[in-house]
Amino acid sequence: MRIIPIYIISLVFLFSCSSNDDEINNPQSLYPEFGSEIEVVINGLSFDAMEPFIAPDGNYLFFNNLNDGINTRLYYATKVNDSTFNLAGELTGANQTTPPHLDAVADMDVNGSFYWTSTRNYPTELNNLFHGTFSSGSIRDIERVQGDFNRNTPGWLIMDHGISLDGQYLYFNNARFDDLNCQGPCETTIGIAQKDNGATFSTLPNSASILQNINDSNYIYYAPCISSDNLELYYTRYLKGEITSSTVLEICVAVRNDPTSEFSIPSVLFSETILNLIEAPTLTVDKNIMYYHQKTADSHKIMMRYRI
Repeated sequence: MRIIPIYIISLVFLFSCSSNDDEINNPQSLYPEFGSEIEVVINGLSFDAMEPFIAPDGNYLFFNNLNDGINTRLYYATKVNDSTFNLAGELTGANQTTPPHLDAVADMDVNGSFYWTSTRNYPTELNNLFHGTFSSGSIRDIERVQGDFNRNTPGWLIMDHGISLDGQYLYFNNARFDDLNCQGPCETTIGIAQKDNGATFSTLPNSASILQNINDSNYIYYAPCISSDNLELYYTRYLKGEITSSTVLEICVAVRNDPTSEFSIPSVLFSETILNLIEAPTLTVDKNIMYYHQKTADSHKIMMRYRI
């Protein structure tokens, strides 16, 4: 979720099971590679498409419209083929009705447990990550996600998130905003929380050490996406500081050899200046396709690449 001015926005799984020491010490041998960019066609769509999420079964593509925090809403489309979908409409139950509002950044596990960020009753209630159950284009049994990862401090938000395929691990993205002193988020942190029950998660005791090669105070980072086997963590980042036309946004990946060890130093997969920004990667369960969004001349569109 990018709750920041639109000019900033418009700027803002098993790959190897080897236990070979060389691979452990040189994670470059595990980094995935992807081919050329392909534009995704969503039949019936006449507005921006941002923050895509491909459902575990591959049949639904979730996304939100322009992330301006004024009338940001969640939508879904049904699959025709890998690069073509038909717009089905708004995601019933997920969206607020009275602007200004933001409902964005879809995420779902294999059991249909659906997560998204929302400004419902904010700032009266500060925990802004929500959970429900997806079925046939609707979200029901809506509730706030509880846990110690919620800062519950004015200015701090769950900006983004990524749920593991089995629903047991939440990759949360804390972000601090201060419009008077910062352009976009002032600082961000990614952490990992484990499900206690229902919609309650607790931060792993070793979350910081698992992510020590990723959390870097020199960067603003967001949009975490964990692969189906928990071995590859994708996210977006840019250097902290003044945002200009030269600011570069990067889609990165960090890898590991088993689901409990720390992630490697990240590798930059793709990068673009803010005028053609790329953000928010999401992977199919088989890890063969990555979807993300990119700013084009007249809108934000969803793109894809095949793994090679």
